[in-house]
Amino acid sequence: MPKINEKLEEILKKREFVSIATVGKDGQPNSVPKFLFRGKGAFLYLLDYVAGKTILNLRENPRASVSFMDLDTLEAYRMNGTAHIIEKGPVFDAVLKGWDQKLVQLATDRVIEAVRTGKKRGHYEMEMTEHLAVIKVRIESVIKIGRRGDIWKETN
Repeated sequence: MPKINEKLEEILKKREFVSIATVGKDGQPNSVPKFLFRGKGAFLYLLDYVAGKTILNLRENPRASVSFMDLDTLEAYRMNGTAHIIEKGPVFDAVLKGWDQKLVQLATDRVIEAVRTGKKRGHYEMEMTEHLAVIKVRIESVIKIGRRGDIWKETN
């Protein structure tokens, strides 16, 4: 089973969002940014609103594709796998607790940037609904797309 290596883990630590693509039973694709909590081992942990299209699609079809870019190297990554929705329990509680800490840091960074640059923002605080679910994606393949279009793939 492919795992998130140290390099990918470092890239993911710098990201607040990744894109996840799903398909519902109607065949319509859905690709949207989601909050990234952590990528470690063979799993990605994302946060989503319980009533969103992504959650509805994953309930019908658990296959998902998560993509992101390393802005330092301009290399793109796609991780395909099977998603499991977690709405309660110790994993859910641990992710939400960690996410609260991540939100505080994100809001702090935004305020510091505004003071340094004078950039105005509509909201500095990170308001989140309480109706969240954790999307745990078991990674089954990792595809890297280089700057010149070269492709590297690791699968089961």
